[in-house]
Amino acid sequence: MTTRTFAMRVYAGTYWLLAALFLYILAVLILPTLDESPETKAFLPLILVFFALFLIGAGLATFLRSAPRRRWLWLGLLIPPVLFVLMNAPFIPYPLTHPVDIAFTAILPLIVATGVLVVAGMTAFREAGDPMTTPRSGARARLAVAVVAGATAGAFATGYLAASSGGGGTALAAAPTTAGTLVAESTRYLTANYSMSSSDVLGLFVENKDSFAHSFDIDALGIHVQVPASATVAIAIKPTGSGPLEFYCAVPGHREAGMVGTIDVR
Repeated sequence: MTTRTFAMRVYAGTYWLLAALFLYILAVLILPTLDESPETKAFLPLILVFFALFLIGAGLATFLRSAPRRRWLWLGLLIPPVLFVLMNAPFIPYPLTHPVDIAFTAILPLIVATGVLVVAGMTAFREAGDPMTTPRSGARARLAVAVVAGATAGAFATGYLAASSGGGGTALAAAPTTAGTLVAESTRYLTANYSMSSSDVLGLFVENKDSFAHSFDIDALGIHVQVPASATVAIAIKPTGSGPLEFYCAVPGHREAGMVGTIDVR
């Protein structure tokens, strides 16, 4: 067999989609945050390596004339995207469950496209080993195309709507009797310690000066609030007793970067 089947064409097209997603990740998620996050700068070379691998994989799947006869090519080219997803597995659940996070518009298409690539790759592997295979349009392959297109469009639409409606907000469960401001900048809180009386209600304005989303969390009080990029959220904090209350950002890696503090309740 020397002609690419529909599954093989889906495979190649999905690979080009992943390469385009990497350009989006670089332009929207990585480059704007290089000065704000040294950790991001450290990962830039690795991102560029994966981007190069994706371009090579897309090129081989599309232009290599002998590809339809090379069974293991279709499985071997799955290694870079699957490996990238596995390496980032700890950071994937948060943006997937928080559409207001700017990473949502990249992570959802990435996961869906990688899944489609695995299905198309396994199908192409079987077809390449069958000399009697002829080009055909399988229902599963067509469904895969629809899933990728729908998930990509849905991710961008959901992310846009969440971002446009999440420019700021409040989480006020009670009328504040005292107020304070917490600024998040360069993946850290500029003020790490506050104090208040146990009889007060602290109205805390959390201002996010970063170009990506944060959160404000106090586990002891069940407070978990999203703070969109370049937005300010008002939160009412009513203690249940005296003692220290720890607050932090739940976005993976942000707490370790310094987004953690304490409210001393007297």
